[in-house]
Amino acid sequence: MKQIKFLILFILIAGCNPNNYEFEYDIIITDIATNLDGLNTVYDDFNSDLPYAYDRMDIYFSTNRKSGGNDFDIIAKELDFSYHSKDDILNLSISNEAIVKEASDLLLDIVNTENNELGPFSFRDDEDFIFMYATDFNDTFKINLVEYTNWNNERESVISDPMEISGINDFGNNLYPSLNMSKNEMFFCSDRNDAVFNIYSAIYNNELSKQTLVDGDIKSLQKETILSSPFDDKCPFIKDDIIVFTSNRENGMGGYDLYFSYFENGSWTAPELFGDNVNSEYDDYRPIVFQMLGFNLMIFSSNRPGGQGGFDLYIVNIDGIIK
Repeated sequence: MKQIKFLILFILIAGCNPNNYEFEYDIIITDIATNLDGLNTVYDDFNSDLPYAYDRMDIYFSTNRKSGGNDFDIIAKELDFSYHSKDDILNLSISNEAIVKEASDLLLDIVNTENNELGPFSFRDDEDFIFMYATDFNDTFKINLVEYTNWNNERESVISDPMEISGINDFGNNLYPSLNMSKNEMFFCSDRNDAVFNIYSAIYNNELSKQTLVDGDIKSLQKETILSSPFDDKCPFIKDDIIVFTSNRENGMGGYDLYFSYFENGSWTAPELFGDNVNSEYDDYRPIVFQMLGFNLMIFSSNRPGGQGGFDLYIVNIDGIIK
């Protein structure tokens, strides 16, 4: 009897021994850009958005996989982050489905058309989910929104038809909306005044909601001269006091490169180039930054060699770059 008790005790102790810890890693996130293999295809996969930054979340992004390389739709997949202190590894697993597949399917059935849908960006307005994106009408991109009321709760939900954002789409091509931390200013890129794309901001009289966007309650709209250049400056994305974007301006590493800037003392600092752990001599596009399990991370797209084909989505730890 004593031998049996000893054996049980030994098994319990051995099972609690951290040296027996084993985990099969999927995508290990480091300070060198890593391909998100499970999301990508031989087609173009880019323009991502994370509606909420939790350790398990949906990612929305544009892809032309469904059309065999032609028109772009927005789809949703699931990301699952986990940190393993024993190995000091931040791991990412990818599922082929969204977390709330029914909700995502209903939303995307409204959003996607026979045209191109690019650059999703979403935010919460109380219990409602505001999903913004750009659609091309007669070869001109306009920013739209869809409102999903009572998003992801037990009350009855309603998804609106697409609504055009007023006061933004009057001139040129307009894409890639993103909101500042106070939710009273929207940044986007446009070729409205030039032969190239620049970064613009629209300051609203009130906090942004479906109604203020549809009503066009804009106090002022201007080009962000510090962030813009004589070249194409696109895909602005804001997280707290940092903005990231892509540009094919001079003195980059080749093609489109990723830049960042800080909002300090009421203005943006001169844009800085991410290093060669992030950028390449090819096109690096549509960055988004977020915090996950104590790490500052960035997802972006690139057509560099070594991926699945076309544009692929990549992830990188930028703790050693940004403040």
